Formats: sequence, structure tokens, C-alpha cells
Amino acid sequence: MTINNTQEHLLTNNSSEKLKNFIDATSQAVTGEMVSNLAEKAVKASEIADGIIQPETIELLTILPEVSKSLQTTLLELKKIEESGTLQTLVQLAEFIGSTKQSITGTMISDMVEKAIKGIEIADTLVQKGSIDIAEGAVSAFDKAKLNRLGKEPLTTMKLTLSLFDRDVREGLSLILDFLKFLPKELGEK
Repeated sequence: MTINNTQEHLLTNNSSEKLKNFIDATSQAVTGEMVSNLAEKAVKASEIADGIIQPETIELLTILPEVSKSLQTTLLELKKIEESGTLQTLVQLAEFIGSTKQSITGTMISDMVEKAIKGIEIADTLVQKGSIDIAEGAVSAFDKAKLNRLGKEPLTTMKLTLSLFDRDVREGLSLILDFLKFLPKELGEK
């Protein structure tokens, strides 16, 4: 089917007439408030577009597809932590640490440092006096005594009395008695 020039001209005139009628109807229906709202929305849209066109935003948008899987996994893990209540506990712990940090005074820090120094001095004194060797010896002696008593009945009164004739037993008891003798004085002085 061939459209000749006359038909084409009639179609164009008809389309032009419909377009003109549409524009007239639209201009009659539009109020000043509508135009103002449209202008306001156009300004906001241009501000948003300007923000998106910034180099930082464009860079973020280019990185987003690369990190989306990692971000999705992280969000799922965070959701699990939140559902289990761990996140709330962590927030409370952080608040506690923050308030504790704010409430610590210079005097408190000085006291803590002083106690730490005293602890180090005591540890040094113990090491210099051979306390590590003494402690190792005591543990070793206890292990040997435990092995020696394994499967045996408790000593009778007579055997306990007879064991006092053993020089090593008397030496051990003397050491324990002297320790018990000096202990209250040492504890009272400190």
C-alpha cells in the first residue's frame, strides 16, 4: 500500500492538530502550584544528580559490584550476631569500657602502677631467694610422697611415733614448725 503526498500531509496535519489540542488542554489544567512543585522537584533532582556525578560517588559505585558479595556475607554474619544477642552484649561492653575509661583518675592510675611495681619487686625478690627452686622442690617432694603412699593404709599411731626416729622426718617437721612459728610475725608486719 502506497501512501501518497496528500495522505501523508493529511496525517501530519491530523497529528499536529491532536498534539496542539493536547498541549492546550494540558496548559489549561496545570495550576501555578503544580508548576511550582514541578520546578522544586526539578531542582532537587538536579542536586541529587550533581551529588551522584561527584568523583567520590562514581568511584564508590564502580567498587560496589566488587565488594557486594563480601558486604552481603558481612551483613548476614552481623544479622546472626544481632539475633544471638552478642551484638547487644558487645555494645554494652563498649559502653562499660567507655564509662570506666572516663571515670579513671590520675590517682587511680598512679595506685595501679604502684601496685604493679610492688608486684614486680616481690616477684624479683622471690626469684632471687630461690623460690622457683623451692616451689619446684616442694612439688617434686609432694609427687614422690603421693607415689610412696599410693595403695597404702594410713599410718597407725605407733608407726607415726616410730617415724619420728627418722632424721629426714624430724628435719621436715622442724622446717614446718619453724615456718608456722615465723608466719604470724611476718604477716603482722606487712
